[in-house]
Amino acid sequence: MVVKNAALSAGTSTKTEVFYPETDDMPLPDGFYQHSHFWEIISILNYFFRLRDDVVVAGDIFIYYVEGDPRLRVAPDCFVVFGVSRESFERNNTYLVWDVGKAPDFVFEIGSPSTASNDLGDKRELYASLGIGEYWRFDPSGGDHYGEPLVGETLVDGEYRELEMVRGVDGSVRGHSATLGLELHWEEGRLRFYDPVEGRWLENMDETGMRAETAEAQAESERVARVSAEERMAEMEAEIRRLRGE
Repeated sequence: MVVKNAALSAGTSTKTEVFYPETDDMPLPDGFYQHSHFWEIISILNYFFRLRDDVVVAGDIFIYYVEGDPRLRVAPDCFVVFGVSRESFERNNTYLVWDVGKAPDFVFEIGSPSTASNDLGDKRELYASLGIGEYWRFDPSGGDHYGEPLVGETLVDGEYRELEMVRGVDGSVRGHSATLGLELHWEEGRLRFYDPVEGRWLENMDETGMRAETAEAQAESERVARVSAEERMAEMEAEIRRLRGE
């Protein structure tokens, strides 16, 4: 779609401006199925990179990859890009590859009944052609949509090659993302992220809230115990003074 700018409408110029919509106003194809995983993944990664102004984590927004043609676009479930200005993305809310100067470094798709074939076919070819370094796919069903619960691929000479995945005796699957510096774990239909440098799991908002509540409860318990001990000490000192006739 093209729209005339203010100068053209005033009759002072013949230049047209290409409009790149932020959204097509369509919900996620399998919204109920994907929604909880979608927001959990983005919120976890956003929090992990919160102190870095040169990292953008986003999802379900359009990436336009050919200047002048807004029909050529793609909206990954989640993507991460390094070495860019977070502030500029917050202003524009779209990703114009020619403005940014690069495609995202990491793309993530969540398997669902209506999107899996596209994720495995056309999207995979497009991401490779754009030079996206890592492409990961997470299947909450355990493999019904992608054939595997978790697949990570890295771009080598313009083609994706699968990263090594480790299967646990409990059925879990994990792999390492060099781009994110994190391990991705599939466990009973849920995706978790592990930071090998800090030796800890990244928490979602519920887990962070529970930990905060636990810490608050512990602090309150310690406060009550301290006050109780102070009261007992005061009573003992008062009894000693009474016995001394003071």
